[in-house]
Amino acid sequence: MQHRLITQNDFEALFNLYMDESANAYLTYDPMSTAEFNVLFNELLATATVYVVEWNNEVVATYRLVNNRYRQSHIVYIGSFAVKNNMKGKGIGTNILRFIQQKAIANGKKRIELTVAINNNVAIQLYQKNGFEIEGTLKKNYSLSSTGEYYDEYLMSLIL
Repeated sequence: MQHRLITQNDFEALFNLYMDESANAYLTYDPMSTAEFNVLFNELLATATVYVVEWNNEVVATYRLVNNRYRQSHIVYIGSFAVKNNMKGKGIGTNILRFIQQKAIANGKKRIELTVAINNNVAIQLYQKNGFEIEGTLKKNYSLSSTGEYYDEYLMSLIL
């Protein structure tokens, strides 16, 4: 598997991962058109924080790594983690988390953290299987435009 930063050529693959019905409710962005996503994609591209994972020349997953700064510069945050539906259950999520852990250690990080919807049991199990622990609950941490409701997330971390 190859992990790399997104390029302009990844627009369609990233759009499909972000807008996939089973993943979208757990990601940062509400469903949107390709025109709307184009604006977001260019913003994300400029941050140099969004990765795709290729397997057999196909983009099968994405994640975002955001390095905290100043007094929290020892922390890296994982966001927008999604694996293509037909690729789930093949160890890709575990491969990605191990890769991120190795990269974090190589870069002198001491902590990896993420947030996950409290009802996203599959993701929570994946993170726990890979050593992450629930540290607490973030109340009303995000909302969905489709429901107008606010939802809680767990803050999870892995100490390196």
